[in-house]
Amino acid sequence: MKVLHVVPGLDVIGNGISVAAKLIAGEQNADLIEARHFAGGKGDISQFDEVWVHSAWLPTVLLSCGRVLKAGKRLVRMSHANYDPVRLAYHSWKKRLLSPIDRHYLQKADKIVATCDAEADWIRSYLGHHCPPIIITDIKRFFKLVSGGVESGGVCSTNSQLTTHNSQLHLLYLGRRHPLKGLSYLESALATYYNMLSQPTPLDLPPEAPDTTYYNKCPIEFRAVSNASGDELEKVWDWCDVLILPTLSDNFGLVIAEALERGKRVITTDGAPAWNDGNDYGGRLIYIKGYRDGSPAERVRLLKDAIERLCK
Repeated sequence: MKVLHVVPGLDVIGNGISVAAKLIAGEQNADLIEARHFAGGKGDISQFDEVWVHSAWLPTVLLSCGRVLKAGKRLVRMSHANYDPVRLAYHSWKKRLLSPIDRHYLQKADKIVATCDAEADWIRSYLGHHCPPIIITDIKRFFKLVSGGVESGGVCSTNSQLTTHNSQLHLLYLGRRHPLKGLSYLESALATYYNMLSQPTPLDLPPEAPDTTYYNKCPIEFRAVSNASGDELEKVWDWCDVLILPTLSDNFGLVIAEALERGKRVITTDGAPAWNDGNDYGGRLIYIKGYRDGSPAERVRLLKDAIERLCK
């Protein structure tokens, strides 16, 4: 069967949807195309039996779904957690405007692909009784994750001891500065734990990483990096001891897999439910429950407690 994947932001660095689509397409020996090009009529759809359309709400995504149905091809939707109630509530008026069209194309799909059971439940709740079959695909299977400090085919074979640099713990946030990523709660947790100034003093930064913030407070040095790629990104990973993703809503949390693959420790939350699978990777993964639906004060406290666990 010949498969095509239609993806918004296909070549955008750090786009988790794009990375996931490329991993799945590689496994299927499928083709990929940018959603804006496909929606505009580019690409010969007649040669494909099945078309996967990734993401939701975007006009190019909805137009792509319409083109697939018009051509009489099998439509597979992969929404990447866009129907998480937390995400639905963010800029909800825009989604309410598009929801009749979006729901129509979702219900017309031959199947829907979710990344975990929680996401499947969100989709069923959004669609009600008229829901196509939902299948679960675990994106973690594409990564060779280090578990228990033992090399299992990944890129790192470090033991389970927490590495420190000059008596400091290098804590990294790697991702967009978006309200649903929870960076503000993390910064508040660090400020609370170390009684830090509300406005940290940035150091001189290389031009390749203009969005990096440095906290120089023992015993933790913290960086929030949202604009690094290539060699600069690898330097960031080399620097890191612990990745922290304080997310409120994530389709999978690709950066978590990337960190564990490198043998790093990770703190994340129930905003990334795909990682609530009972595997702590040899004590490397701290999964915070009660964060996603907690109050702002509770979120700060839970993050602070998790950071404190690392420093004991």
